[in-house]
Amino acid sequence: MNRAGPASVLNARAGCSLHVPARNRADERTLNFEDRVPARAAGASSTMQRTAVEEETGMEESAHGIGDVVAAVIFDMDGVVTDTAEAHFAAWKYVFDAFLDARGEGGAFTREDYLAHVDGIPRYDGVREFLRSRGIELPEGNEDDEGLKTVRGIGNRKNRRFHEWLKENRVPVFNDAIELIEGLKKAGIRVGIFSASRNVAHVLESAGIKDVFDAIVSGLDADERGLSPKPAPDQLEETVRRLGCKPAEAVVVEDAVSGVLAGAAGRFGLIIGADRQDDSSQHRHALRANGADLVTRDLRRLLLPGGGGLRTLDRLPLIWDRLDEVRDRLGSRPVSVFLDYDGTLSPIVADYRQATIPDETRAAVARLAKRCPVAVISGRDLADVRERVGLDQVIYAGSHGFDIAGPDGLEARPDEAEGFLRPIEQADAELRHALSDIEGADVERKTFSVAVHYRRVAETHVEAIELEVDRIVERHDKLRKGRGKKVFEIQPRADWDKGRAVAWLLEHTRLGNGDALPIYLGDDLTDEDAFGALGDVGLCAAVRGGGRATLADYALADPEDVRRFVDLLADRDTGER
Repeated sequence: MNRAGPASVLNARAGCSLHVPARNRADERTLNFEDRVPARAAGASSTMQRTAVEEETGMEESAHGIGDVVAAVIFDMDGVVTDTAEAHFAAWKYVFDAFLDARGEGGAFTREDYLAHVDGIPRYDGVREFLRSRGIELPEGNEDDEGLKTVRGIGNRKNRRFHEWLKENRVPVFNDAIELIEGLKKAGIRVGIFSASRNVAHVLESAGIKDVFDAIVSGLDADERGLSPKPAPDQLEETVRRLGCKPAEAVVVEDAVSGVLAGAAGRFGLIIGADRQDDSSQHRHALRANGADLVTRDLRRLLLPGGGGLRTLDRLPLIWDRLDEVRDRLGSRPVSVFLDYDGTLSPIVADYRQATIPDETRAAVARLAKRCPVAVISGRDLADVRERVGLDQVIYAGSHGFDIAGPDGLEARPDEAEGFLRPIEQADAELRHALSDIEGADVERKTFSVAVHYRRVAETHVEAIELEVDRIVERHDKLRKGRGKKVFEIQPRADWDKGRAVAWLLEHTRLGNGDALPIYLGDDLTDEDAFGALGDVGLCAAVRGGGRATLADYALADPEDVRRFVDLLADRDTGER
């Protein structure tokens, strides 16, 4: 296997180009390996001790972070659980093409039209949205219209076409969704399903899964209760109400942009994007930019090994408990290693300015960097993380991968990066003004983002901070909101993140040389972009902290455990001396 292996798989998802002033490929040295496990490895954990933040401030930290409590998981129906998207698209295309042809309008109804204007919203709303996109106005019409001269007539004809398909076909399901649902129910997690469709009962019955769900909310329920359609959160909130939990205690699984927007508006605990589109990069970006916390093409990646429930940070197997399995995956291959900074190399602290890398960890990374390529990928500014790590032989990617630099003059930024500087500057000023009266709110300006740290803010004020962040993002169409450990971040609405940065580094630097196995160690939601990007071509380990869902393969107990694993990698023997 040559270097095109993992790099080419990842590069297929990386359509955004970077400006690269300089680049150099150095020869890669092979790794040595002594078959040993560092001390205090198996079962290591600091969960029963006071955190570094609590020791520093004397205050008890909030019990739960983003997505830490999972009482229920709710699924959109079409496109996530049932595979009716093609049937819906075909029905819409049949009707809209006939409509456009009858009017002598140019341009057929496309899949892009389907995703942008009708997917995931009530039928008549979809008609209105598509017509609006073409600059066409029609009267609403009557409830029983069937012609092509009114909004309701077009919607009813589409529905009739879809019902004809239902009579002739059994609705297929996505096996990965069914396996996830089965695993959740075995673990005692309640499961609900929602849809804007009025055909939910027919679809679920045809698919043979009507009795699987603990709560079902359909378009008919929405009409009866006066629930607003997505992107309003009404249907999602009604689903969790029927399940007996709060939105903050539930995970949303959605494939439509309107659905992730609804999840974000409802302040759900975690929003997972199910990327079912052939053009994965474009749709994944749309899901992330509009509110999905993590995105996956295979929902089975959210299951623990063996299907024993949701894959969460607190239940993910420690890497030391699966060391034989890890060694089998490594074999004699060289590796390339990607490391997050805060919470991974450095412990989480109350004041982000005081986060330092322990000397022992710096020494371990330096030793590893002499034997294989190493990159540190951080949300911090490039200059900041570079100074804190302090190793010249390491490649650095600051601002969640927006700003890359390394040995031999390596420098790279996405081509569109400079265009975000002005709106970031404006957002920074607006945030500082809006949050000036909230004690403990700490606004950090970075080159390509603005972070609001609320670790030292009273719990009663956190919602107010998030509302201000949302208001500011709504005023800037080039920006989006990100979430992390006690932080909200205003970031560029760009198709670039840590996952895209990893793909680019594998393609364009010595990190992707030869048969190297990419290894990524991280702890926060932004690292999930890298976990998702690497998929089966890499090895991903998450640092434990809370109980949110993750795409990582293994867990490490804390940053000290990260140091031990880095030591292990530095000492491994590939047999290629």
